[in-house]
Amino acid sequence: MPRTPPNPSVRVGPNGRILALSVAWFTEGARLRTEARRAATCVECGKGLPSRRTPYCSRKCRWKFHGHFFWDSARSYVLLRDRYTCRLCGSRRRARELDVDHIVEVALGGAALEYSNLQTVCRPCHRTKTRAFNARPRPEPAPPAVASEPERPAVRPAPSAT
Repeated sequence: MPRTPPNPSVRVGPNGRILALSVAWFTEGARLRTEARRAATCVECGKGLPSRRTPYCSRKCRWKFHGHFFWDSARSYVLLRDRYTCRLCGSRRRARELDVDHIVEVALGGAALEYSNLQTVCRPCHRTKTRAFNARPRPEPAPPAVASEPERPAVRPAPSAT
């Protein structure tokens, strides 16, 4: 018996596989994370956040949230959209042999959970892409700014009245 989806905007087939997902289903996760960051509470457990950089208080809460709410449905959507085909090499594979990866890395400013920034990739292509990303040259950190006196405007001597 197929499990009942937690949201009516998810269509499940007779074999229990997700057939279609609405945009509302995906945006709910993003909305929850944004609200949690503003309120400075963890999305998963509601505890206070150590910083506003992440909407989770710990790795455990992060994995718990992604495991049961958003990531599984986002992964299913992207695999269906890309027809189980690697976007990098074009090979068609089974779902368990495919990964969903960010097109523009989150570390470089790519959107973490926006479908336009997600793509289906096979494991060999994912490994190659990740190695290339990790091997890229990183810019040198900027030296700390030294506080100095602001420049004073040059004062011209008054014209002599001779």
